[in-house]
Amino acid sequence: MPRVLVLALENWLGAARLPRALSVAGFQVSLLCYPNTLISLTKFADDRDICVPSDSAEIVAQRILSLVEKNQTRMIIAGDDRAVRFLQHIVEVAPTGLLPKELTDLARASLPDPSAFKYGDDKEAASRLMDELGVRTPRRQLIWSTGDLREFAAMGLPIVIKPLTGTAGQGVQILRTQDDVRAATIDPRSSWMAQQYIVGKSAGSASVALNGDCFATLAYEKTLTYPGETGPASVATRLDHDEFHIWAGAFAKATHFNGFFSPGYMVEDSTGEPYFLEVNSRVVPMATCAARLGLDLCKCLFAKIVGAPIPKLDPEAPKVIAFYPQELHRDPNSPNRHLLLDEPVDDPLIHKAMERGIEMLAAGLG
Repeated sequence: MPRVLVLALENWLGAARLPRALSVAGFQVSLLCYPNTLISLTKFADDRDICVPSDSAEIVAQRILSLVEKNQTRMIIAGDDRAVRFLQHIVEVAPTGLLPKELTDLARASLPDPSAFKYGDDKEAASRLMDELGVRTPRRQLIWSTGDLREFAAMGLPIVIKPLTGTAGQGVQILRTQDDVRAATIDPRSSWMAQQYIVGKSAGSASVALNGDCFATLAYEKTLTYPGETGPASVATRLDHDEFHIWAGAFAKATHFNGFFSPGYMVEDSTGEPYFLEVNSRVVPMATCAARLGLDLCKCLFAKIVGAPIPKLDPEAPKVIAFYPQELHRDPNSPNRHLLLDEPVDDPLIHKAMERGIEMLAAGLG
C-alpha cells in the first residue's frame, strides 16, 4: 500500500479533511503539522509528528526526513500555501548538497518543475502562460499607481484589481463605477494587476497530476461564496465542461506538474465561456470531497500510482454540495443544510472542533 506524507504548516480549514480522503482512497498516511490545529485532530494518520512555528527550516526538514526514512513514501502532499513554499525551498537548495538526496528527490517528485513555481505566486505570470497555451484570459494590465488604474478603467468598467500574490480573494476589489475607482486602494508594497471583470460566476477545477499528466479533474461553479463575492465557496455546483479538463491538462503538461492543483476561472453569464484567472498549486477544499460529486480525486491518485484503472466521473452523483462548516459560517440557519455532504462525522475530534467554531460564530464570538 503506497504511503504519502501530508505536510501542513498553517491552521487552514481546507487541509483538515485531507488525511481522511487519502486514507479512504487506500493510502497509508503520515502527517507532519503544528499542534492544536484542525488537521492535528484527525484520526486518519497512522504515523505523525509535530513541529511548531518557531522551528527552524532545518528542524522541519529533519522531521520530514525522519518520517520518510521510517516508512517508504511515494510523495509529499502540501496541505497549504506555506507547506508548498517550504517544499519548493527544499528543491531550490538541493544543489548545495546541504540536505539528503532522499529528501530533495522526494520533494522534487511532489512538485511541478522548479521553473513553474512562480505560477502559484504570480497571477500575471500564470495568465501569460495560459495565453501561450491558447487559454481564454481577460484583458489585463500591471498597475503601479492610481494613475495607472484610472488609465485602465478608462477602457471600460467594470474591472477588478488584485495583488499578484494572495489567495482566497485577499485584496481583490471589484470596481463598477468611477466612484469605486476613486475609492480603490493599492498597497504600494505589493505588485498589482487590473483586469477586465467578467460578469458571471467564479469557478474552479480541482485537479491532480503526475509527471505532467493531469488524469483527473472535477470542475465546479462557486454558487455561493463567503465572505463576500470574492471569498471562498460555501456552496458549489459541478460543471461538466470540456474546456476545464483540457486547460488543466495543458497547464499540467507545461509545468510537468505533480500533485493537486486548482486553476481558477470566471464563467461569463452572457456566453457561458470560462476565463482563466489564477492557479492554486495545492489542494483546495473540493479536492477532498469531490467524491461526493462523483469523482474521488484521491482514489484517482491512488489508482495512478499503483497502475490500476483511473476511476471515471459518475454522472448520476449529486451536482451540488454545501461545504461544511463554511456554509454554516455564512449562515448558521442556511436553507442548504441538506446539501452538507462532507460533514466529518467519522473524524470526531475534527467534527467537534468545527461544531464549536460554528457555535461561536453564531453567538457572535468568532
